[in-house]
Amino acid sequence: MNRSYLLSIITIILWGSTAAISSLMLESLSTLALVFYGSLAAACFLLALNLVTGRLRVMKRLRARDYLTMFIAGMLGIFLYNELLFFGMTRLLAQQAFIINYLWPIFIVIFSCLLLKEKLTVIKSASMLLSFAGVAVVATGGNVSDLGNVDLAGILSCCLAAMCYGLFSVMTIKIQCDKFVAMMIYYFFSTVVAAAVLLFTGGIPVLNAAQIPGILWTGVLIYGVAFSLWSIAIASGNTAKISNLAFLTPFVSLIWIYFLVGEPITMASVVGLLIIIAGVILQMFDKK
Repeated sequence: MNRSYLLSIITIILWGSTAAISSLMLESLSTLALVFYGSLAAACFLLALNLVTGRLRVMKRLRARDYLTMFIAGMLGIFLYNELLFFGMTRLLAQQAFIINYLWPIFIVIFSCLLLKEKLTVIKSASMLLSFAGVAVVATGGNVSDLGNVDLAGILSCCLAAMCYGLFSVMTIKIQCDKFVAMMIYYFFSTVVAAAVLLFTGGIPVLNAAQIPGILWTGVLIYGVAFSLWSIAIASGNTAKISNLAFLTPFVSLIWIYFLVGEPITMASVVGLLIIIAGVILQMFDKK
């Protein structure tokens, strides 16, 4: 159990760095280039991991329909999710973009009701309203009556990113494949599509020496290592207790943003985040 908690804490620290590292990388890379190189690094890491652990043999059992489903899932949960989130980060403060993105657990509830035919209860409805109220606080800087200075494009982009990840999470429930192999395939498809779009729109940029550490941190540590450690922690520990630790991620993110990006953390961000988290926690108490 202690090992599981240690792996969980390392994972949360890595996940929490996402907004800060991405914000720094977007100063010199386009959103699409960051998606491409991050996906490529993650796909290579997971390929090596699956080779070492002998998991690749499960791909022999996958059918064309399985690959099509995983292609759609990869487009939603990796390619579009990251592209929309990164675009939102170019329009908003890093803390705003990442906090709004934390709506994705609420979208899991929404798509579970739409696709898995789960019942939309009063508690679930209240949790949604509460979380969206938190987004309004973050987006307006606490002045919800003043929409004049709100960047609607950035907010919409982050909300759509959360929607994509929520739908991705629901879709992957139905995918019968080893999760490490499946993640490798998702990132592979994201890499291919991002490369195709880059080639069509002007070419793939060459990384300089200063950009490589950021790409490796993003693709290998955040996407690859963190996913692997979290999967091991969940499998070897108390799933419910460890899963609840994920709520620490956005708070850890604010620390990373403050020290790496130099963004002062606003009271509106903290309050809005607490409201969103309250909404997410509320829906967990719905036994139905």
